[in-house]
Amino acid sequence: MKKTIFLCALLTMIFSANVLAQQPKTVTDYFLAFPTDKYATDIEGKKITGKANLAKFRKSLIKVEDVKNGYLKLEGPWEGWAEIALFKKKDGSYLIAHAESGCGPVCDGFVKFYTYKAGKWADVTSNVFPNLTEAQIKKAFTDKKIDTTDSGLNSYFLLPQTGTTIKLACNECSDAANDFVLMEFAWNGEKFTTKK
Repeated sequence: MKKTIFLCALLTMIFSANVLAQQPKTVTDYFLAFPTDKYATDIEGKKITGKANLAKFRKSLIKVEDVKNGYLKLEGPWEGWAEIALFKKKDGSYLIAHAESGCGPVCDGFVKFYTYKAGKWADVTSNVFPNLTEAQIKKAFTDKKIDTTDSGLNSYFLLPQTGTTIKLACNECSDAANDFVLMEFAWNGEKFTTKK
């Protein structure tokens, strides 16, 4: 009986250590662990297969790798860019933010949020980020005195390399070379709230 209890305890410890060893630790680890349907197609549209080939391809997309601040900027065979950022939750785990911006000639984009536990990804966007309506985005343009008659509501999200504020921006909204910020969203350890 003692041998059975010891064996069960040993197997539990081995299984737990294996699960912990698989948990990503850095923003790069999380990016490399993304599901195989994301960032898995080469410039010719061919699916990249094999764990080593996929990791090599994904690493080739990284243009800014700031592990200390939990931030990646990606560029690849598309017009625009993508960003990955980690936000520390109150329980010590991470929320993984993924923003993509496509351009040509104006930029438009989205942001999604995920958790990752024991090898499983969960989309938690609706739980942690405001569900922006077209009316709210239009009001942000109007509040900044930007005419949307010709350009529409083209906007994209900028993840922070430092800090914890996400920005909704527009590249056509001013003559300046910088992104024009329409709205900002602050992280409080559980969710994002709209800055006033």
